[in-house]
Amino acid sequence: MKRWNRTLRGQITALTLFIIAFLFLLIGVLQFAFMKDFLYNNKADALHAQIRSWPPEPAFLSNNGAVKEWGPPGERAPNRPIIFQPGMIVSLIGANGEQTMLSDHTVQAAPIISEQQYADIFEQYRLDKAKRFYEFSDAEGNDYMVLFREMGGHMSSGDMLQVSIELESLKKQLYTQLGIYILAALFALLAGSVLTLISLRKALMPLHQMIAAVEQTNAENLTEQLPAMQQQELDQLAAAYNDMLARLETAFESERMTSERMRQFIADASHELRTPITSIHGFIEVLQRGAMKQPKQLELSLKAMEQESTRMKTLVESLLQLAKLDQPDHEQMLDDFQRLQLPPLIKGMLLQLELMAGKRKITLEYNGSERYEIWGSPHGIKQILLNLISNAIQHTDSEHGLIAIRLLQRGSLVMLAVSDNGTGIAKEHQQQLFERFFRIDKARTRAAGGAGLGLSITKRLVEAHQAHIEVESELGSGSTFTISFPLLQAHADESSR
Repeated sequence: MKRWNRTLRGQITALTLFIIAFLFLLIGVLQFAFMKDFLYNNKADALHAQIRSWPPEPAFLSNNGAVKEWGPPGERAPNRPIIFQPGMIVSLIGANGEQTMLSDHTVQAAPIISEQQYADIFEQYRLDKAKRFYEFSDAEGNDYMVLFREMGGHMSSGDMLQVSIELESLKKQLYTQLGIYILAALFALLAGSVLTLISLRKALMPLHQMIAAVEQTNAENLTEQLPAMQQQELDQLAAAYNDMLARLETAFESERMTSERMRQFIADASHELRTPITSIHGFIEVLQRGAMKQPKQLELSLKAMEQESTRMKTLVESLLQLAKLDQPDHEQMLDDFQRLQLPPLIKGMLLQLELMAGKRKITLEYNGSERYEIWGSPHGIKQILLNLISNAIQHTDSEHGLIAIRLLQRGSLVMLAVSDNGTGIAKEHQQQLFERFFRIDKARTRAAGGAGLGLSITKRLVEAHQAHIEVESELGSGSTFTISFPLLQAHADESSR
């Protein structure tokens, strides 16, 4: 079982909770600082307002808060009591730092302020840089808020009125608020954890479905693609996975076809090579039995062995060429593609073709006003024409055979047709003509040296030219093989005008 923190849901949940906790902590710190500043400043404002309501020169007070007589000789202070808040300590600070208590401070100690600190505070007031309040502690470590007010009247010799009040109640209020916030944050964090897990489980459900589908994928069902998940990221992942499956399917299909072609090649080669090898082996046995001592028998055997070895060599070369042309990139096997005009190329082959035909007649027909320009391989076109003419020669009469080569231009196509007046081909055989090693008359073609590979090679060469080949034939009326080459577009446009 996988560890929880190694799962995607666990990692997302942990990261989310960490971010939420960090935000809560940051908000808590800021809230604590804000609340402290707000409470302290609010308390200081209230004290300043209360101090401003006092007489400009307070009198010494009794323990019950009654005002004693004070002021210049002959004058009496107004008889109005000054009420102090609980925990408030009021004292008069002289310019020399001497402190005179004005309030009853028997219950608690006054904050401890050194002479140097008094001197600094007096200087700040003189320069109008005094703070709203100061914080000091007493001997027991209790914190106090301390405020000062300058004295006026006949006591304006630099004396200051000091008002101190304990901060314990403010701190309790502040920590109470902080405790409430911490409890609320913990509850929110817990609720967020539960809601995050529930939401992630629902959000990651398509991913679990995708994982289940991927686990069931094998070589037999590569065509079963993942459906859209209605989530952008998962849809992108599904699209990438489906694209990978398509590439794998293509690769497997290519490998399968390669293996099939190799198997077919081995089977075809074994089948076709068996006959000449058997013949050569038979002649060797004849020679070993004494034919070597008979010059005539020796000459016939060697000549027959030479013919069989030549046929075997031709067969092997044809098989190798066919194997190359069977590759998906068989177009690259012909590396001499160029702009090619067919009439000059065919004219240059007529002498060779006539020598092959013997007494058979070969003609070339085309419209001299048309260029018949294609993108092709001179070597490939020559081999196509040689194979078609060779096939026609094998099926026409050696004395009265007629073979016609015609060039036609139809729209965006150049038609190369090879016709003969031979025996023709039955309808049931026409679909098999381009299969390797297919022979209509096996005895006759084998005797003539044919292996049934010429038309297969021709079809592969035609396909390498992005062309198409078809046959029309009737028994006793001859055959016509027609190849449709794409015409170069520039010349096709000129012809249409």
